[in-house]
Amino acid sequence: QVWLARNPLGAYRAVKIVRKDAAQPGQHFTREFTGVLKFERVSRLHDGLMDILQIGVAEAAGYFYCVMELADDVRSGQVIVPECYVPRTLTHDLSQHRRLPIGECVRNGAAIASALAFLHRHGLIHRDIKPSNIIFVNGFPKLADIGLVSVSSEPRSYIGTEGFIPPEGAGRPQADIYSLGKVLYQMSTGKDRNDYPELPADLGHSAEDRDLIRFNKIVLRACRTRPVRRFRSAEELLTALLSFQFATSELHREEARRLWSRLVGFSGLLIGLGFLTFCLLRLIHYLSQGQ
Repeated sequence: QVWLARNPLGAYRAVKIVRKDAAQPGQHFTREFTGVLKFERVSRLHDGLMDILQIGVAEAAGYFYCVMELADDVRSGQVIVPECYVPRTLTHDLSQHRRLPIGECVRNGAAIASALAFLHRHGLIHRDIKPSNIIFVNGFPKLADIGLVSVSSEPRSYIGTEGFIPPEGAGRPQADIYSLGKVLYQMSTGKDRNDYPELPADLGHSAEDRDLIRFNKIVLRACRTRPVRRFRSAEELLTALLSFQFATSELHREEARRLWSRLVGFSGLLIGLGFLTFCLLRLIHYLSQGQ
C-alpha cells in the first residue's frame, strides 16, 4: 500500500507499506526490502531518482515501510489537496496525450537514461522500468518504484512487467536499456509496447513526423533482440538522445533559414513585379497624355 502522509512540519510525503505475502511467505517481502535498502544509499545523489527519506521495519507485525518524496499532483503540481490528489506519472501523461512531442520524449528519455547510468555505475539494476514507474516531481521526471532493484551480479530472472522484459531476462544493464527503449517507443508513437516496432499509421510529412522517424532509430537500437546490438551502456543511450536533440535543433534552424530565404526571394520577386507594373502603368499614362 502507498499512502499520502503529512509530517509534523506540514510537508506531504508518500509512505509505502510492504507486508509479508501469505501466499509466498517472506519471498517478495525480503526481495523488496533488500531492493529499497540498496536504492536508499544512492537515491538522493541524482536528480533523476526518487528520494528515499526514511526506512523502518516492524518485524513482529510483518511489514516494513519507506518514506519517499511525493509526486506532483496532475493538476496542481506540488500544491497538494489530499481529497483530490492524483500523482502525475508518465502513464498519466500518455493517457492524456497519447503521443508526446519528440522534444519532450528526448527530455524525459535523457533524464531517465542519466539516472540509469548513475544506478549502473553503482552496481545496481532497476529491473522494472515502465511508464507507471516514472513520476514527475516539480515537473522533472524521476525513476521510482524500486522494489525490484538488485545488484548486477545477481542471477538473471524474468521478473518485471511483460512487454518491457527483454528476451534474455532482467538483471543486467542491457536489460534496463531495452526496457527504457520500450518506454521511448510508447512516448513517441502513442502505441502499446506490445505493438513494437509498428509506427503510427497516420504519419505524414510534418516536421514532427519526420523527427519521429529519426527518433525511432534510437528506439530500434535500444530494443534490439540481441543485447550486443543495443547501446553498450546507458551513457551511450544518453549521448545518442542529446546528439539527436542538438542535430534536430540545427536541422530545424536550417529548414527555417531555407524557408526564410525562399520567402525573402519570393517577396523580392513580388516587389520587383509591382515596381515593373507601376512603371508600365506610368508609361502608358504618359503616352496617353502625349496623344
